[in-house]
Amino acid sequence: MGARTRISATALAVATLTSCAAADHRPRAQTTPGDQGSLSMSVALGDLPLLHDGDQAVATGTVHTEPGRPPRFCAPAPVLGTDTNPCRFGVPITGIDPEGLPTPVTLRGTWRGNTLEVSTREPNPPTAPDTDISVPCPTPTAGWKPGNDADTKQLHDYVHSHPEDFRPLRVGWPNGFPTTTTTEAAARVPQVMVVEVAHGDPADVRKALEPLYQGNLCVIPAAADSLSIADQQHVRDVTEKAIEPFMADPTTGIYATTTADKLTVDLVVLTPDLAARFTTLPLALITLHPWLHPA
Repeated sequence: MGARTRISATALAVATLTSCAAADHRPRAQTTPGDQGSLSMSVALGDLPLLHDGDQAVATGTVHTEPGRPPRFCAPAPVLGTDTNPCRFGVPITGIDPEGLPTPVTLRGTWRGNTLEVSTREPNPPTAPDTDISVPCPTPTAGWKPGNDADTKQLHDYVHSHPEDFRPLRVGWPNGFPTTTTTEAAARVPQVMVVEVAHGDPADVRKALEPLYQGNLCVIPAAADSLSIADQQHVRDVTEKAIEPFMADPTTGIYATTTADKLTVDLVVLTPDLAARFTTLPLALITLHPWLHPA
C-alpha cells in the first residue's frame, strides 16, 4: 500500500483537539481535550439522519402492548432487571394489528405527531456480524500455522506501549471461527493476530513483533481515515464527558453508546428539535445513530 494521503473529518477533528508524541509529526493545534472549539459547526444539521414530521420512517424492533394503552414499537435497548417499563425506549404506533407480529419485526410508516403511522410490514434486514474476523493479508506460501493458543501477552504489551503507532489489535480467523465440537479439532483452527500500523513501516514493525509472538501475524498499514489507539482515547476523553448530561436526560431517547474512531450514540429518533439541542456537542467526533430513521 502506498503512502496515506486521505485525511478524514474525524482525523482532522482529533488533530484540533490533541497533541501526540514527538514521533508523530502530523500538525496538531495546541488545544486541550476540553476545548471543543467549533467542532459542531463542521457537521451541518442537514447531514444528520433527521426525521421531520410527515417523513417516511422505518425501524426493526418489537411491539409491546398493554391493556388500555396504544401499542408501542420498541427499540433494541438494554432493559435493566429493575426497570418496570419494558419499552422505555420506543414510540407509539397506529395502523397495524399488533397481535401475531413476529419478534423482531420491521415496520415502515409516516412519522407524525411523535407517532409512527404504520403503512407496511417489511422483511427484516440481514443481521450484521458483531465482530470482524477477516484477515486482510494473503495466505503464506506454506499456509497459516494451525492453532490458536499462542501467548499474546508480549504482543499486546508492545502495542499498548506505543499507542500512537497502532490501532487496537484484533483476531482474524482465515478459515472461519471454530465451529467444530471436538476440542482437539477446534484447537487446530488457525488464528491470526491482525496488527494495523498507524505510524511507521509495517515491514519494520513486523520484524520487531515476530520475536514477541509465535503465532500467525498479519501486519498492515492502517486505513488513512482510521485513528490510532491514542487518538481513540482522545475521542473518548472529549465525547464521553460531553454526552453525559444528554444520557442522563430521558427526553433525548439515548439508550447506548460505543466508542472507537468516533462515539456512536444510539437513540430512538432524531428530530430537528433534538438535533438543535445536540449542537453543543463535538459532532465531528460523534455518529448519531437513530433507531427509527428516514426510510
